[in-house]
Amino acid sequence: MALKDSILFRFEESADEYLSGEQLAEEFHVSRAAVWKAVKALKEEGYEIESSPSKGYCFSSENDILNAKIIEKLNPEEKAPVYVFETIDSTNNYAKILAAQNAPHGTLVIANHQSAGRGRQGHSFYSPASSGLYLSLIIHPSQSEYISRITPAAAVAAVRAIEETAGIRPGIKWVNDLFIEKKKIAGILSEAISDFETHTLSAVIIGIGINCRPMKFPDELEEVASSLNANKLSRNALAAALWKYLLFYTSHLEDPQLMELYRRDSIILNKEILYTQNNETFQAKVTGINDEGNLILEKPDGSVQVLASGEISVKDW
Repeated sequence: MALKDSILFRFEESADEYLSGEQLAEEFHVSRAAVWKAVKALKEEGYEIESSPSKGYCFSSENDILNAKIIEKLNPEEKAPVYVFETIDSTNNYAKILAAQNAPHGTLVIANHQSAGRGRQGHSFYSPASSGLYLSLIIHPSQSEYISRITPAAAVAAVRAIEETAGIRPGIKWVNDLFIEKKKIAGILSEAISDFETHTLSAVIIGIGINCRPMKFPDELEEVASSLNANKLSRNALAAALWKYLLFYTSHLEDPQLMELYRRDSIILNKEILYTQNNETFQAKVTGINDEGNLILEKPDGSVQVLASGEISVKDW
């Protein structure tokens, strides 16, 4: 790792604290002039670093520039590539291109801004610059019989990563949204890629968008969306944690504990919901979530229905 990147990683570890040039020079076995040059280069890249002749350098915790090398260093066991873009139409779209080029398992695509972020069932995902974390992971599942658990696994991974880095524990709204205080803060879009010659699953793209910073939502989202708003949250740290836990949980799809974790974090169990099928809206109570991730519903007439897909809304939080 270049000196500039090593110093940046050290700054991220000690945000809002002063580190002297002498201290950094000794730590990295370079001259103070080399440290000064590296810090100057970081400032030119847009990082806010206060310099004091008597105290050294102070890296502001407000710095939150996504950096592939920091994310890789935070997750040293993973060797797959990380791609970071300032802006892109959709991280899932780019991940599909990479998957078609045989990108390795664990490849990560991240953007600071998406111009055409996508959600489930053709919905868009609002992705303003510097306000959220938008990433897509390429995996090559070895157990296609458990493919229905990939989105639940991604939700469990996202809950754990957010709790670890932001100190906030969101709840899961079936099947792919994360909520805090009755408002959506994250969404998940999983897309399968098939090999038409072998009729097998060749890859799955897991896209996750998380609203990290306070933002001005469009009018149609103002009442239903929110952000983590966590103090000193590093998107690099959140991305690294997501990368780690996504790979862990999607490699343990057969583990019965996975769905237990999903059920534990569900916010709709025992709730009355409205759901739509064939353009008709029905009401039911969620009595369970089975091991395939389907909802078990009790209808007003006492009959039981299993819901595998669709849009739901909670009737009474």
